[in-house]
Amino acid sequence: MHKILIFVIWLISILASIVWTYENPEKIKNLKNILKYDLSIRKIYKDLKSKKINDEQILKDQIRSIEIDTAYNHIILDYYTVPVYSSYGGITQVNNDILYLSGDSDLFLLQEKEINNFEFKKISAPKIDNKKDIFVKNNEKKVGNYAERFFGIKDILVDSFQGFENKLLFASSLEYNESKDCYTFGVYLTQINNSEIFEISEWKNIFSTKKCLTIDLTTNPRFAAASAGGRIIKLDENHILLSIGDFYADGVNGPALSQDLTNMYGKMIKINVQNSNNEIFSFGHRNPQGLYIDKNDNIFSTEHGPTYGDELNYISQNNNYGWPLATFGTNYKSSDAYVKKQANENKKKWPLDITENSHNSFAKPLFSWGNTIGISNIIVYENNYFSKWNKNLIISTLASNQLIRMNFDYEKQSIIYKENIKIGKRIRDIFAMDDGRIVLLTDRGKKLNENPEILILSNKDL
Repeated sequence: MHKILIFVIWLISILASIVWTYENPEKIKNLKNILKYDLSIRKIYKDLKSKKINDEQILKDQIRSIEIDTAYNHIILDYYTVPVYSSYGGITQVNNDILYLSGDSDLFLLQEKEINNFEFKKISAPKIDNKKDIFVKNNEKKVGNYAERFFGIKDILVDSFQGFENKLLFASSLEYNESKDCYTFGVYLTQINNSEIFEISEWKNIFSTKKCLTIDLTTNPRFAAASAGGRIIKLDENHILLSIGDFYADGVNGPALSQDLTNMYGKMIKINVQNSNNEIFSFGHRNPQGLYIDKNDNIFSTEHGPTYGDELNYISQNNNYGWPLATFGTNYKSSDAYVKKQANENKKKWPLDITENSHNSFAKPLFSWGNTIGISNIIVYENNYFSKWNKNLIISTLASNQLIRMNFDYEKQSIIYKENIKIGKRIRDIFAMDDGRIVLLTDRGKKLNENPEILILSNKDL
């Protein structure tokens, strides 16, 4: 009798579970996602190893300083280790603080408690729903750590715009379409409701590329989101300008996207922040990693070329910058940056170049590097805090671990002076604070305890 009772209870439990599952499909889906992503061994291991700090401040022994001697200035470089192990993301200034949004949408303020003494504060805020965890789960076996490393937030912008009472925070990011198993590139917006405690509204998507890409768009590598671009600048009171890369789809490693005006890859996109209307601003880009507009509305961009072909460009509306039909670089296969194969001397030419290395018939770069620097972001330094740097271009780099300072002749549209400033870190982002100090965001390291860092450059002589 006892065994029969147990069997009946078991059978009723099973039937009740089946009925509940049938009537609550959304709850089942959410539970599956929690088990898959939030409680996965990979995520638990990452959280344990990522050196997360508490909400108040970073450990004092993670802060250090060095001095750098440059042509005109003695610089103090202060390092602050970011609280999370994340790639990409962006930095900017809010009030007197440094805002950091990680590539995984974690939000922090780096606050100056006293002169040149900063501490991190975790901000409790909504996250961008870009479906990164689901993308990683579905594709990690196919593309390895590229899935987690390259999918996420690429840049941020904070500024005031017409028609909005509060300042706006923008973020660019890849977005995953789970039902179609493909991804797009988008821009999200939130209003800063209270800048003192940094309270923001829910994130709203205001732009997405129409063409949805698969991880098999290119073959070497698959999922080439290192070539996504993603910089955002304020163009005017109603518009932002967004750079989007070609995702390595260049006519050699996949279909050529940058010259095709039916898609938005390999383009600069002008987006209306009120109604989301958008249009192609310029095209023929490969991987525009940097974008800046100065006080006189001059627009500069830094762009990854193929091997030995990184560029500094002056951006004008409707211009065609040539890629993949014009470049001063050579074929990546002659010195493969992805798979580290030895150079093939017979392939030191980009096969689609129709200009014979002249860039004729296309907008030419202001400058192109014949050595490997791995260009990232750019600013025009518009301050007298650092002596003789006012109106200079400051360019950050990845592969060469340095800043490049350039004196630009606006009248002749030419570079007349260049200084390399060794930093010793892969620099992902850069901006200048209102008081003139310069802030850098570095890449994370290969090990799970090598978090990114925020570096602050100050003038030793002041």
